[in-house]
Amino acid sequence: MRKVITVDGTHLHGKYEGVLLSVVAQDTENHVYPIIFCVMDKENDASWTFFFEKLKEIMVDEPDFCFISYRHKSIANGIMNVYNYAHHGYYCLRHLSENLCINHHCGDYLYLYYNAAKAYSLEEFDNHFVEFKNKCPAAAIVLEYDIGFEKWIRAHYPGNRYDVMTTNIVESLNAMLIDKREYYMASIFNSIAKRFGELFRERHAYILKSMGNQMVPSAEKIARKKMIEGDSLYMENVTGDGNQFTVFGAGVTSYVDLLEKSCSCREYDLIKIPCAHAMAALRSKHGNE
Repeated sequence: MRKVITVDGTHLHGKYEGVLLSVVAQDTENHVYPIIFCVMDKENDASWTFFFEKLKEIMVDEPDFCFISYRHKSIANGIMNVYNYAHHGYYCLRHLSENLCINHHCGDYLYLYYNAAKAYSLEEFDNHFVEFKNKCPAAAIVLEYDIGFEKWIRAHYPGNRYDVMTTNIVESLNAMLIDKREYYMASIFNSIAKRFGELFRERHAYILKSMGNQMVPSAEKIARKKMIEGDSLYMENVTGDGNQFTVFGAGVTSYVDLLEKSCSCREYDLIKIPCAHAMAALRSKHGNE
């Protein structure tokens, strides 16, 4: 499992109301992998702090651990109270886009916002954000100064969240439980625990089945696509040691270091699957093996 988890709270509709707090991740095939859930009376600093204290018993506090959530202040406070090293550096792109549409009426230019957010390199980000800023100056000020680039932009994020950009996976779990949220408390717990258990067993069995392969199917699909894109590129071996290459194509020059698993486009660095430039370098070094 990648060390990226999504956090969410959703309201219960039964007699006693309350909220369901939950944390999920994605397994190697990008499917929902449930971690922990809890029912509390409401979302506040105390409830989220308690929740993260329990989470910390199974999820280690370390610099490459990343939280993704919506912009609830108590979530940020809870993480800050419990986790000293993990990054809570990322807000859900979809929630932010909804906020931009409602408060700044820039729905026609959201594609520029998404292009900027998903850019791998700072240069690519700057190009998209300048264009967005020209179209929606008020929204750009909020994103740059009130929220901060490191909270929503891939290129500026100090940790590694791979390709997880939204809280959609935890909201998918909430959708599965939508009918159960009207049950009495004991029934809610039983239903949720049962569903969590089913998902856990399904995904655990699939992972065990896939462990003999070098790549799981979703990663292999991405790698093959990048291999095809790399066919149109050409390169030079910089040092002669077969690890450092300068790759040319599509008007862009990139620098690949196979030993460091790195490319100047930063896609290889952040996603951890070879980009088209790295694939071209690998083909040059190993042929079509």
